[in-house]
Amino acid sequence: MTTHVDPDGDALGSAFAMAFALTGLGKDAAVYLRDRVPYRYRFLPKPAALFHEVSEEDGYDGVIVVDCGSLSRVGNGLESLKRRGSLINVDHHVANEAFGQINILDERASSAAEILYLILKSLGVRFTFEIAVNLYTAILTDTGSFRYESTTKRAFSICEEMTEFGVIPASVAGEVYESHPKERYRLLCLVLATLETFSGDRIAVATVTKEMFDETGTNREYTEGFVEQIKEIGSVRVACLMRELGDGKYKISMRSKGSIDVAAVARTFGGGGHRNAAGCVLEGDMGAVKSKLVGAFSL
Repeated sequence: MTTHVDPDGDALGSAFAMAFALTGLGKDAAVYLRDRVPYRYRFLPKPAALFHEVSEEDGYDGVIVVDCGSLSRVGNGLESLKRRGSLINVDHHVANEAFGQINILDERASSAAEILYLILKSLGVRFTFEIAVNLYTAILTDTGSFRYESTTKRAFSICEEMTEFGVIPASVAGEVYESHPKERYRLLCLVLATLETFSGDRIAVATVTKEMFDETGTNREYTEGFVEQIKEIGSVRVACLMRELGDGKYKISMRSKGSIDVAAVARTFGGGGHRNAAGCVLEGDMGAVKSKLVGAFSL
């Protein structure tokens, strides 16, 4: 199992749950992540075989890629993984490139975990706490705590069922949302100081620089959730967070309210995502990137 770089709750929860499920079916299952598990998800039960480098000596019959719209987003181990037998692609992104030999795609699903739940049910998998808490966390985080339009009746029912296997919602919420180090808030203060609004306060843009990371002793994982907080401004319809990558490149995270399709904008810049949550990478100096980003929206 593998997923995209900079993994979020759905990516990790889906990959880990699938690994536990396959192990329960008597398979040898492992998870490859290019990046380390972010601090807010370290409470999740992890499979015994979790590695961050792909060895040419490891032999697998197949690779399952979850929550990943493009195979290139797997990271450094991409080419090696492509040579590991059947490639199965399980995802809910609108712009998925259908890169698998088998593609199980449903853009109506709240998360990759929702699709995996149905697969595990059809396989007759015996659910355990380890599987349940990973699936629950994946759905909880990818629906924005059940606030996003992607939240469905099925998402609620799956999460309710997971509590029957020992998942305690308050405990998961505490780990995900109430376990931040103080450095995150020092970083947030610096980021909010850069906040600008455009188009009559309907577009909001904030920036994270490498200097901010250095000053606060943080890194990219501390920024998860920042763009959602900017979106909470009442007048804002599109919120954007620009994160400096170096070499004149910026990782752009976009969130929107209602019918505004940020995924369509992201695709024009070579990115992708969902209607209300998408991302891309832009090049140029900070001012030019900001102007290009704001100019892409007609609000």
